[in-house]
Amino acid sequence: MAHTHCPQLVVHLLVEQTSLVQPMVLLRVALLMLESRHTRLAGCQDAMMLMYWLPLMLPYMMGLTSSLFQLHSYLASIAIGSFHAVQNGIVVVCSGGNEGPSLGSVKNTAPWIINVAASTTDRDFPSNVMLGNKKLRKGRSFYTNISPAEKFYPLVYSVDARAANASSSNAQICTVGSLDPKKVKGKIVFCMVGINENVEKSWVVAQAGGVGMILSDRQSTDYSFSEPHFLPTSHVSAFDGLSILYPVAYIYGETEVGKVAAPIMPTFSSRSPNPITPEILKPDITAPGVQILAAYSGAAGPTGLELDNRRVPFSIISGTSMSCPHVAGIIGLLKKIHPECSPSAIRSAIMTTARTRTNLGQNLVNETLGETNPLSYGAGHIWPNRAMDPGLVYDLTNTDYLNFLCSIGYNSTQISTFVEKKYQCPSNPMKLLDLNYPSIIVPSLSGKVTVTRTLKNVGTPATYTVRAETPTGISVKVEPNRLKFEKINEEKTFRVTLEVKGDGEGGDYVFGRLIWSDGEHYVRSPIVVNATTLHM
Repeated sequence: MAHTHCPQLVVHLLVEQTSLVQPMVLLRVALLMLESRHTRLAGCQDAMMLMYWLPLMLPYMMGLTSSLFQLHSYLASIAIGSFHAVQNGIVVVCSGGNEGPSLGSVKNTAPWIINVAASTTDRDFPSNVMLGNKKLRKGRSFYTNISPAEKFYPLVYSVDARAANASSSNAQICTVGSLDPKKVKGKIVFCMVGINENVEKSWVVAQAGGVGMILSDRQSTDYSFSEPHFLPTSHVSAFDGLSILYPVAYIYGETEVGKVAAPIMPTFSSRSPNPITPEILKPDITAPGVQILAAYSGAAGPTGLELDNRRVPFSIISGTSMSCPHVAGIIGLLKKIHPECSPSAIRSAIMTTARTRTNLGQNLVNETLGETNPLSYGAGHIWPNRAMDPGLVYDLTNTDYLNFLCSIGYNSTQISTFVEKKYQCPSNPMKLLDLNYPSIIVPSLSGKVTVTRTLKNVGTPATYTVRAETPTGISVKVEPNRLKFEKINEEKTFRVTLEVKGDGEGGDYVFGRLIWSDGEHYVRSPIVVNATTLHM
């Protein structure tokens, strides 16, 4: 299935500012998403994928987005192609991957790429169960509302409706052929989550003549997202599932906006630490990527199952492939406002103005409402209005990126894939921790370490003072603690010394923040430290 929804999302974000992007640019983005997806499925060489990047290096193009995943080397096609794009002033945004919550699962980690995680929005798609005793059980689904509304239908447990040749275990999870149409017709069927796809279960119930399905999780830690079922469905929690069997029920719901806590970090979004260079925090940012309305291919049904014969122009999809084009569209707006800004300055503006609290004023959380951290969301959830006026930025040049490659041991032959002319690495390589990145991560700290950063003024003259939210068990010292900027593009350098307090067992990541402010702007950078010895 081609990712037509990715370029369509970018088009949607830019539709009211048609002067931002030339039509051919949008067409080329669409071609990249379609063709490179097929080449990956066909097992073609990286060189063939790279062919689709190079024509995008157009003088009027501002941003490039990719939902393809590559991990093992900065010599892969996406890393090389994106470097050439950045050299030409094009901002490159890539999906971070959907292999969370495992640590180190993040993809597309080159420092010149903006790497995007996925998070929720403040809308939900409830599909609730009203039992005959007037008790409500909350659930989710895109397909809800049995017609006629508020009419009670008989409710049957799938095991009690199993076909003669089906086992109880198969009937419990509503596998294909496990239900008896004579026992299901005209009823709501109660099924359990199991090895087969949730949406397949609703197809099984529909084929057997059912009018609805109640799908129950098995464990209290399970978290359900709405899905495009084949008939009205309510996906309920394991706790509610235990008390839901009743002779009659009906299913109903409507979209809710502004009534749910957001953003929340989903389990699937890939996490840091960066598996190639853990000294660079990835993902950089998180953006809306859960239950997003997007254009959809006519080559497959909305569930992606072969048995799904439905065809829709739009569907509701989750993944970092959805969050990535949100950021690309925002970058198009930022580049229109600030055409002079480099790709790294744009990234810095996005990262340092991000938010780390929900719409309820609480710290960002995961699906089970446990507190999460920058390993999953990077600098935080994107806040476009703030990014228009960041005050200060952490800028990087192409030479900085080449020196980065030198620091990780790339030789002249390897570096020649990134630049046309031969590049001579400096005799004294830079420290990876000193790459002028908008975040600070120390993957292994014993004793103390000092890192260096440089800020560029992109606002009015002002004096900024620093405040540190210190990670647990770590002291943070910033020198100097005041930076006075008298003109535009003026740069000031500062040092951050991180030191472990005392001795003890370490090995866990701890988190803090560095905040520079002139009273109007707040330039925030996450601090992430993995202390090998730490006294708590």
